[in-house]
Amino acid sequence: MDANWTHPPKIIQWDTTSSCNLNCRHCRASNLDRNDRDLSFAEAVDMLNQVDQMAPGAALAMAGGEPLMRDDLIALMDHIKTNLSLSIELLTNATLITKDNEEELCRYVDGFNISMEGSTAEVHDPVRGKGSFARTLSAVDLLTARGVPLAIRMTYFGQGKDEVERLLVMIKEHGVTTFNFRYVVPVGNATGAISDPLEHRDVSRFVWEKGNELGLTVGFSDPFPELLVNPERLNEVESDQELFSGVAVTGCSVAFSLMYINPQGVVQFCPYFPVVVDRIQNRPLKEIWFKNEKFNTFRYSRSFLNGQCGECRYKFACGGCRGAAYATGDYLGSDPRCWLTQEEARQLQDTLSTKGMEKQ
Repeated sequence: MDANWTHPPKIIQWDTTSSCNLNCRHCRASNLDRNDRDLSFAEAVDMLNQVDQMAPGAALAMAGGEPLMRDDLIALMDHIKTNLSLSIELLTNATLITKDNEEELCRYVDGFNISMEGSTAEVHDPVRGKGSFARTLSAVDLLTARGVPLAIRMTYFGQGKDEVERLLVMIKEHGVTTFNFRYVVPVGNATGAISDPLEHRDVSRFVWEKGNELGLTVGFSDPFPELLVNPERLNEVESDQELFSGVAVTGCSVAFSLMYINPQGVVQFCPYFPVVVDRIQNRPLKEIWFKNEKFNTFRYSRSFLNGQCGECRYKFACGGCRGAAYATGDYLGSDPRCWLTQEEARQLQDTLSTKGMEKQ
């Protein structure tokens, strides 16, 4: 890695507002400060201009809270599309997307990322609120009818493989082609949630296999599941010696390719890792990203990981979720949700080596 960081972020996640029309039982955004006001329109425009100057062409993930609770959201997106080079992805529960606003939203949004926790109201609504399943599914149908890029994201906290399968089949029937999976991170409303690494392993493998069987594009919000269930990704990592020496780093994107800004303009490590780095009111975003001591120190933290993550041969290719580790009291410690042990890592390496020899 460079002694002086010179790489702009590729993704900027901005939680546009602390407000939400739902109160999901696993929501990480309950950590947001609802006593402090969100950035004003003028402040938000200035921040967005700085983002574009720092990272032209980057992807802007507009989240919340619920971004559609922000009255000036369309005006902000219009400013982005008229004046800036950023692409827009909207992270939403979709319950506020209707026939009245779908056309306007589709004019600005490059991709929708919609949360669903089950295939029926009986599973989804107890998590997200009564009537939310019907409204979300209605929005999905409106958007898929327009052919806009759309992904369904599921947070898993024990729904079971049968329910995962039903959701995968259901979204395919409704024209969705992309599915993102995340095992619950014990922060926000999910603080104290018990992690079961073996369950995580089994469900992740199932998601990968069933998703591919259905012809869906499957992604994982954490670095290690895709590494461990996607043979192509694992082979890429195993053939890249720089990822074992620490010359290169992939996986967890905090401070490398992701910059997170909360609704009040506070820059933190990530939405699941609520360590304050600085505020945009204090200094320019560019200075925060390239020169902040916390960011620069974190960029070298893979060498100092401890516990299972510290011993793992994939620590530079993955890094685990530092937010999940932080929730256990040690951000340099193990990700409590990861199932890979040293013995399993050796077995993986042996299997890949054997396959490599067979091809020769």
